[in-house]
Amino acid sequence: MAVDSGVWAGVRRAKAQNWLVGGTLRASLPKLSRHDLRNSVPAPTPGDSPESACIRHLLPSRIIAAAERRARAIGVGAERVLICADAITEEAYLTALAASVGTTYERFDGVSRGDCPLDDDQLIGAAAAGLLPLRRGDDLVWVIAPRGMTARRLADPRQELTQWLRPFRLTSANRLRHFVIRHAGRALARRATDSLRVSRPLFSNAPRAAARRVLATIALVTVAFAFFVLAPLAMIEGLSGLFCVLFLAGAILRLLTACFADPIADPRASADDAKLPIYTVICALYRETAVVEQLVGAVRALDYPGIMAQTPQA
Repeated sequence: MAVDSGVWAGVRRAKAQNWLVGGTLRASLPKLSRHDLRNSVPAPTPGDSPESACIRHLLPSRIIAAAERRARAIGVGAERVLICADAITEEAYLTALAASVGTTYERFDGVSRGDCPLDDDQLIGAAAAGLLPLRRGDDLVWVIAPRGMTARRLADPRQELTQWLRPFRLTSANRLRHFVIRHAGRALARRATDSLRVSRPLFSNAPRAAARRVLATIALVTVAFAFFVLAPLAMIEGLSGLFCVLFLAGAILRLLTACFADPIADPRASADDAKLPIYTVICALYRETAVVEQLVGAVRALDYPGIMAQTPQA
């Protein structure tokens, strides 16, 4: 995600001033108790970016202001800009957000498979939706992994949660994903290997079921045996002659094509640049800054006019 230079400069200056030292945000904040967070985290206030109200005491105001401007420009929550800019970890932000809205951050420590009332396929779907139900005694607790504008809606005091979604807890997408992998790993592997074969069998090169292959072979052998036993000799000879004619016709067609085909165009000849189609190259990166330089170099090396006309966004 692109963040303007003001955000990056603010992050660098904040780090130099010990604002964003790892021990402050990455270690200390998640370990704060719920009581301490409630006393230290300011209550959310209505505004354009209520999702950032819970961390205004943790980050310099200039960084939050720059993140809010960037968030409005690209249509995401300010917390996503801060997290992607590495100004704060997702767990630290969600811990502060949970305290500000009067709930807790779910780490899934000690949560067993039996605590989730969903089957494996439903569990995978719940992770994709970012909404997971858990049993806590006789009650049902909803665990939310905010995405999109969910954090803004939760932090805005003017927004009311539906009754069925109470009570709820917050968690990160990474912790929810690890919970699903730990308890529905086989279902994930089965879906990854069989989904294309089931949904689009014509596009799949997966082997067909053994029983179907055996049945098809038996049927073919039976039909062939019945034909050669029951068909008269004249019919068999006629079909043999027809097949020979078809084979010879195919061979003659291939020879004529090879003799009278148009010459192959020189592949080195280039068309007019204005007539070439326009392509957009999207290279998805996530915390892979170490290879950005090599990636941009590879894009520049592509032999296509105007390949770097649009400035890459990172």
